[in-house]
Amino acid sequence: SNATLHLLINPVVTGEETITICEAALPYSWNNQSITLGGDYTTALVSTVGCDSTATVHLIVNPAVTGEETITICEGQLPYSWNNQSITAGGNYTATLVSAAGCDSIATLHLIVNPVVTGEETITICEGQLPYSWNNQSITAGGNYTATLVSVAGCDSIATLHLIVNPVVTGEET
Repeated sequence: SNATLHLLINPVVTGEETITICEAALPYSWNNQSITLGGDYTTALVSTVGCDSTATVHLIVNPAVTGEETITICEGQLPYSWNNQSITAGGNYTATLVSAAGCDSIATLHLIVNPVVTGEETITICEGQLPYSWNNQSITAGGNYTATLVSVAGCDSIATLHLIVNPVVTGEET
């Protein structure tokens, strides 16, 4: 009698996939592994017919994008608009945006606000010295006067003059 053997050999099943995630999605769970970095990972599994199977994942991790900038403005430019925020004072501000890869992007603003510079002076003159010239103004009487100038930082500067005019004193002797 002849016996015939029909031998079926099930091949090893292999599979691989490439997955791209954002850094914020770490750790990434894959086939009972907790993956904390991008790279290639392989695991041995059992196929549906009971044979060994190998799965590989190529994990690409897009990092969070960060950027910062320092901006200097004058107090008169407040509130300052930045990334949908209305900023009313100097300081450090952050905004969470979305990068081109679809991941979180953290932007930081260091806002420096140069204040309005103010100064005042009191000057006393004699009536005969009128008109008095001050910051392109020709002043003809005593009083309080202001001028808007530009500070060294390029911002508004408010100068105030308190002008006192002493009258001419006349007298007669008899």
